Amino acid sequence: MRRIRGRNIGWLVVGLLAVTAFVTTKPTFGADFELSATLDGRPIPVEEVGKHFCDDFEYPLIRCYSTRLPADARATLTSLLTATDYVTIYDGTNFTGAYMNVSEDYGALTVIGWNDRIGSFKGRNNETGTFYIDWFYGGSWWAFCCNTGPSTLGSYNNSFSSIEKT
Repeated sequence: MRRIRGRNIGWLVVGLLAVTAFVTTKPTFGADFELSATLDGRPIPVEEVGKHFCDDFEYPLIRCYSTRLPADARATLTSLLTATDYVTIYDGTNFTGAYMNVSEDYGALTVIGWNDRIGSFKGRNNETGTFYIDWFYGGSWWAFCCNTGPSTLGSYNNSFSSIEKT
């Protein structure tokens, strides 16, 4: 019996994620939808999203992973196939720590555990957006554009409370 090599397992993961990206579509909801989150396929409280490697590509479902590899693979495939996300937010400076690939607006980042936690970010897919220090798009702001992102936020470090695609 032949042993499966690491590279083959990697391609298997990539293939499964590709199928997932094609099969899953954004559900259409009325005003009664509710945010939910999973960690490695198991339900978790939405407030814990900021502790993991996540994306909201299936909004209002937020998918999180306990390790970076499956999250990176899913994000790469989804980005290549759909160009859904517009920014990746990181807990630490220099694009470190927990992260979330964001494709939706959040008037109150506290709902998903990201209030006052962003230490760096990267703009994606030539999209533009704005971070605000207050809930519901108020207060001082930091606009970003076109695949740029600072590795450190200076006085804005850990101060953003809402985010909006512009």
